[in-house]
Amino acid sequence: MRAISPLVCFSLTVPFALVLNSARVTVTTQLYCDGTGLRQVSAEADSYFSKSLDKWVRDVEAGAKWQEGWREESKTKSTTTVTWNFIANHMQEIGQSGTPQIADVFQDPLSIYTTYTWSERVSLKYRYDTNQAEAKAGGHCLIYHVAMPGTITEAVSTPVTKGGGHTTGRQVVFVLDASVPEYNVVVTARAVRWGYLVLVAYLALFIAYHLASFVVRRLRSRPKRI
Repeated sequence: MRAISPLVCFSLTVPFALVLNSARVTVTTQLYCDGTGLRQVSAEADSYFSKSLDKWVRDVEAGAKWQEGWREESKTKSTTTVTWNFIANHMQEIGQSGTPQIADVFQDPLSIYTTYTWSERVSLKYRYDTNQAEAKAGGHCLIYHVAMPGTITEAVSTPVTKGGGHTTGRQVVFVLDASVPEYNVVVTARAVRWGYLVLVAYLALFIAYHLASFVVRRLRSRPKRI
C-alpha cells in the first residue's frame, strides 16, 4: 500500500433546500484499504418534491473529480427516494480537494497496524427556496455516515454534534444539525497487518529452523570422546 500525504480535508456541500424539504438525507462514504472509495448521496421526500428532489441531490458538491457512477430512484404512493453514487478508483488522485491519510508499513514498520484517517469539511449551501428565518429553523438534520477499512478508534466533529458520533466497529454515524452552517469531521481507524505479520512469522521460523539445523550439525560434527 502506498503512503498518502499530506492530509487535506475533503469538502462536502449540501443544498439546504434538500435537507429542509426531505424526510431524510444520508451521505455515506466508504473508504477501502487499497485507496478506492465510494460515496452515496440519498434523500427521501414527499412525492410532491420529486422533480426538485433529483435536482437538489445532483446539486450536492461531493468533492472534486469523483467519477460519477449511477443514479437510483424508488417510489411509494407518497414518497420518492433518489440516490446518486460517486466512485473513485484511486482517492489519492481525485484532485486538490483532499486525500485520505494512510500510514502503512513504510511509515511505521514496527507497528502491527495500518492507520487510516478520513477528514472532511461538511457545509450547508443556503440556496433558499424559502425565507432565511425558516431556513435557520432547527429540527432538520443531515445523516453523515463513514465506513472505514479498519476498526474506528476515534471519530470527532467540530463543533460537537448532539450525542457525538455513534460508532460500531468499522462504521460511524453523525447526525449533523442543519442549523450549524459547517462541521469538520475526522475519523481514524486501524487494521491489523495480517499479511505483514504472516511474513514476519515466516521469516522468524525460517531463521529459527536454519539456526537450529546449524547447531545440530555442529554438535554432530564434534569428535566423540573414547
